[in-house]
Amino acid sequence: MSQPTPRPAAVVAVTGDDDRHEAVVKRAATVARNAGSTLILWDRDAAGSPLESPLPTDWSGDGEQDQFGDRLAPNDLVAAGQEPLARQVGRLREDGLDAWGWLPANADAEHLASYAADQHADLIFVSSADADFLADLRDLNRHDRPGARRHVRVEAVPA
Repeated sequence: MSQPTPRPAAVVAVTGDDDRHEAVVKRAATVARNAGSTLILWDRDAAGSPLESPLPTDWSGDGEQDQFGDRLAPNDLVAAGQEPLARQVGRLREDGLDAWGWLPANADAEHLASYAADQHADLIFVSSADADFLADLRDLNRHDRPGARRHVRVEAVPA
């Protein structure tokens, strides 16, 4: 007898500053809605360069780093200058989802997998057009070591 797939506590959708990830967000929203999961939009375009962070750092003014947690509401995203992502999260919330955004300082597969594990996400949605990124995520899962972060499922969404 097979056991049903457990419902994910949270799902992460890799998105960007434009509409090229719209199918990813729609698929993730459908799964999150059906499972009663939290949806986090992880903005791959947030880090403009390796020398700048989309959120305050240790070098920022007093108290700025403490302003943001590890999930960002629409008003946090606006304060960080990320209005397009704030609108996406706001629309998802209007549709009744527990939706949040995140602005990674490093938008690579290793940081995404680490963030997803920290957020207790069981599923990551990525556009099939991001083939190299998908391959990197799947490679991380294949090479999990004992004691390493737990495995997170990855679903490629047709572009």
